[in-house]
Amino acid sequence: MPARRVFGVALISASIGVLPGCSTLPGTGPSTQEIAPPTVNRDSLKDYVLVDLSQPVVDVLSQYRVAPFARRFAAPRPAPGQIVGAGDVLSITVFEAGQGGLFSSDYGSRVALEQRVDTDGTISVPYAGRVKAAGEAPQVVERRIVSALEGRAIQPQALVQIKETVSRSFVVNGEVNRPGRYPITAAGDRVLDVLATAGGSKEETFSTRITLQRGSSQGSAIMKDLIDNQADNVYVQPNDRIYVTRDPEIFLAFGAVPKPGPIDFGLEKISLLEAVGKAGGLIDQRSDPGAFFLFRYEPASAVQSISPGYNGRFGEKVPVVYRVNLRDPQAYFYARNFIMRDRDVLYVANAQLSELQKFLQILAGARDVASTAYLAQRASSY
Repeated sequence: MPARRVFGVALISASIGVLPGCSTLPGTGPSTQEIAPPTVNRDSLKDYVLVDLSQPVVDVLSQYRVAPFARRFAAPRPAPGQIVGAGDVLSITVFEAGQGGLFSSDYGSRVALEQRVDTDGTISVPYAGRVKAAGEAPQVVERRIVSALEGRAIQPQALVQIKETVSRSFVVNGEVNRPGRYPITAAGDRVLDVLATAGGSKEETFSTRITLQRGSSQGSAIMKDLIDNQADNVYVQPNDRIYVTRDPEIFLAFGAVPKPGPIDFGLEKISLLEAVGKAGGLIDQRSDPGAFFLFRYEPASAVQSISPGYNGRFGEKVPVVYRVNLRDPQAYFYARNFIMRDRDVLYVANAQLSELQKFLQILAGARDVASTAYLAQRASSY
């Protein structure tokens, strides 16, 4: 078959098969038609909920926020009464009422000692033997020591204090000035109190991530969110572990933007419009201003308020795609009031004209190949 006819067949095939869907053309992501099919009911999309950004949507979202600690670690203030635990160090002083008793010496009729509570929950007191201490208040331990000494010591009295606690303590590690184990005070300590006790964070509040581990549960939050939302500044509990790391909030930009990739907020909070600016705006030759998308997970209750037709099929965390039409001047006001969240994804689709240009470039390449083949065939015929 002559090369010109081959080229013609390729041209027709490409025109029929490639141009309508543009699915075989190179690109940086899905097309507008793939994200928001014009012939499909948005409530019937299987993988996400599609929402057009508007002022009512922004108003609803302003009432919702992520509360990683308040929901997962809600707990009352620890009981103010101190309880002895295994591993705690007790300061014990035993007194007698007269001279010549068990604890009489040149310094008086008393003895002071320190005892660490053993793993079996007991302590050892001279002449009293093993005394159960773990799980009891210091006053109860005092009475048990006195009871064990009656009949041996002269009207014994005991004073017990917790000098060092392990059972009612927490651990702070990471980017703080004084990491270590600290006791929970009788008044109770919140997460931000803990950081102050550990000397404070080494990083800015909007770059500091706090991870709280309590048993098998774990959650993390940016420090500035704990400052802004006191409900997340929960009370620490015995044996909590708190890790402080530098992990600034970021969003990811893809598609027809000059600066794709992860981008730091760099501030305590930024709007969608500011995020577009940080990504360098839109590329004039490629972008479709009417096909600007933001991907994130939303609470089911928020999606129900935004989209009353939502049927709850995704559970508590709903994947949502917000569509913004930047050809509409009002959209810039919506974008200015829409607050970004950590790990949001921005995507700007290519304009249809850009896809056509790609298609024409493919045709130009095919034409050059066909011309080269035709000339080679002519040369070989001589």
